[in-house]
Amino acid sequence: MVRSRAGERRKIAAAAYRAAQQAGRDPILAVMNATGRNRRRALRLIAGARDAGLLTPRHNKR
Repeated sequence: MVRSRAGERRKIAAAAYRAAQQAGRDPILAVMNATGRNRRRALRLIAGARDAGLLTPRHNKR
């Protein structure tokens, strides 16, 4: 059941990211605080959340 934990972390990261964006705070720091991960791991969680469709893509595809 390792997969479900990773999915759960992605959902937590996505929620923290969105909340920080709406509040005008640094979303990466918010994910770091919410998950207890360092900056590199937080960025990987955010990328995983984007890939899973929990966050909008970083760049629009042409």
